[in-house]
Amino acid sequence: MTTPMRPRNARPGRLTVAGTLLAAALLAAGCTASPEESAPAPSDPHGTAVPGQPSSGVASVAPTDAEPTVQAPDAQASDARADQRAVGAAAERAASFGFTNQVSATDAEIQRTREDSRLRQTNTSGTTVEPAGCKAPLTAVDWSPILLPGADASRLDFGSDGFTGTGSVEVASLEDPEVLDRHLANVERLVADCPELTMTVTNENLQKSTFDVTARASRAEGADVDSGLVWTRTPDGGGAETTAQVLIGRAGDHVVMVSFIGQPEVAGEEFTTIAEQVLAAAAGSL
Repeated sequence: MTTPMRPRNARPGRLTVAGTLLAAALLAAGCTASPEESAPAPSDPHGTAVPGQPSSGVASVAPTDAEPTVQAPDAQASDARADQRAVGAAAERAASFGFTNQVSATDAEIQRTREDSRLRQTNTSGTTVEPAGCKAPLTAVDWSPILLPGADASRLDFGSDGFTGTGSVEVASLEDPEVLDRHLANVERLVADCPELTMTVTNENLQKSTFDVTARASRAEGADVDSGLVWTRTPDGGGAETTAQVLIGRAGDHVVMVSFIGQPEVAGEEFTTIAEQVLAAAAGSL
């Protein structure tokens, strides 16, 4: 459901910009790798972190003095746009929690993501959903700020060597607030009417993959959060569960989204707090 871009393979120690939205990662589940396979190689791939340390691999929700290993576009440049400055502020806040592996999406990647989304929205025949009435709201939440046509938009993906997954922040100008209102309503509809569903994806090779999906509201309560969604996807018959948490907030004439995708802990209190604060940093700069 909403947002990170679908991860591409990354060299250990360095993130690459992921592929498209969390929704796309869910809807295209049959032909994409799991976060464990596609995220940067973690220092603790089997979850054997030292007792007492958070399983996420981040030091804690207390800020640190860490510096990003890859910076967002120069947010302090005199010609930086508002969305770029906001993503820069979010990048600094994410780094303060230990997420120092960072990479920005290029304009070309954002444009390609918009085109991929358009194609998905016009061709959903490869996906079936039970109950059938849940397909429309599931498809409708395949959205994130960078998809706004013609909008000034920026995106940053972030992680750490000890976190198996991907975090992201997106900021875009919002010329038509009704677009965001419709998305927030679609999220509410999905959570209220389709908290549990089964999805079958048929890929281009006619191979089918079936998943059990759950959707619920995030427990986020930050002042800047207008919507929070948590979804999980589990292969039918058992297998590794993928979890995502997505927070969205409006800040003046911009919209901000912060998300995490990975193991079940990304829906927990620690990651909720981090996501709230990263979103607040971006919103506070707008």
